[in-house]
Amino acid sequence: MQQQPRLLIARREGNHRPFWHIFRSASFGCIMLIVLSIVAACGGSTPSSSSSSSNGGKITITEMDYWSVPAQGATLSKLFTQYQKLHPNITIQRNAVPFDSLLPKADQEAASHTLPNILVLDNPDVAQFASTGALNPLDSFMQGTFSDSDFYAGPLTTMKYQNKTYSFPVGNNDLAIFYNKKMLDAAHIQPPKTWSDLEAAAKTLTHGNTYGFAFSAPANEQATFQFEAFLWSNQGDLSKINAPESQAALQVLVDMIHKGYASRGALNWGQPDVATQFGEGNAAMMENGPWEIPALEQQYHMKFGVDFGVVPFPVPQSSMQPVVPLGGEAWTIPVSSNTAAVKASWDLVNWLEQPDQLSQLDEGFNYIPAIKSTAQLVLKDQPNLQVFADELNTARARTAVLGAKYPKVSQVVWTAEQAALTGSQSTQAALTQAQNQINPILNS
Repeated sequence: MQQQPRLLIARREGNHRPFWHIFRSASFGCIMLIVLSIVAACGGSTPSSSSSSSNGGKITITEMDYWSVPAQGATLSKLFTQYQKLHPNITIQRNAVPFDSLLPKADQEAASHTLPNILVLDNPDVAQFASTGALNPLDSFMQGTFSDSDFYAGPLTTMKYQNKTYSFPVGNNDLAIFYNKKMLDAAHIQPPKTWSDLEAAAKTLTHGNTYGFAFSAPANEQATFQFEAFLWSNQGDLSKINAPESQAALQVLVDMIHKGYASRGALNWGQPDVATQFGEGNAAMMENGPWEIPALEQQYHMKFGVDFGVVPFPVPQSSMQPVVPLGGEAWTIPVSSNTAAVKASWDLVNWLEQPDQLSQLDEGFNYIPAIKSTAQLVLKDQPNLQVFADELNTARARTAVLGAKYPKVSQVVWTAEQAALTGSQSTQAALTQAQNQINPILNS
């Protein structure tokens, strides 16, 4: 899950900057239209201004993504240029759109058979988009080149829908706890390992204009994403959101705000806003992902002198392991009647997934490669990613259980989370109401 343009939202302080990848609130309003259109087209799409073209052996590959951070765009441009030099008959046309525009635009283009040759999707969206029939299965392309054992277990599940492979990870990320070393040292506090450690540390570190803990809980996917780290680490389940384990997980965040250890700004903050609060010294600890490391090491360290550390996500009991949600994007190849363009698109994706290129790509994005052998190359250069890489062993794909139903369930969950955090409903009442809304989705 990552990189998106910043939301223009109310914040207590700090400047906005682009964020990596979690915001999503779009729904597949055109799914039925897509399905009907694909059926009418007998599984193919016709060439158009947004699909590939070929002329005299030359092929144009169109690609659409939502990456807006300059470093990511520069990394991708560099690799695309490299590939075009190696393949003079190929031209790559990249189209970067705002994150919240990508799915609606893809809906429309699927209905009109004008999808790009390569479509980048946030990994929880792959299953829902694949369910419409708009994506090519990639298993036949992968034979003899990649096998399931090459990938971390968590990322592998994001590639699948109904036992077929529909996507290839650009890279992955997850969540951990960042802490301000100077603040914790001054308070003689060790980084938290359990939920009780986290709350005790947050209480001690809250003073003046500084909160002990910061997290993201706006009315979009970022809220569900950050809540899932608590939910799943407590063996909770999105399909049983009113169970005791689920209520206990949400209560941790509710208590943080109601006791004053975390700012109510969390209800509006995206994850980059949380990083700004932490980087400027307004929060002693935060829940966030590796995409924020470059800004912390450069911008905030130089301007505010922040010195930070990263530890695994806290667990309810010390004997337990953290189970965090997987973020990151994936390459997909939409269905097309232009077989030459489909083959060329796979060749590009395959080239990008080779060790040299994948290392460049994920180091530029501050992601962890889903391919285990390449991940080790990246970790040698970026040791700060090790905590996040270790968590990949137990991390969970957001769609692992719910599949294509995940986005609808997620919206119900973040709505309930906001109700509990604001105090308009108790945790139990909010999650009981959410369960009543989730049941029909699960049974549909």
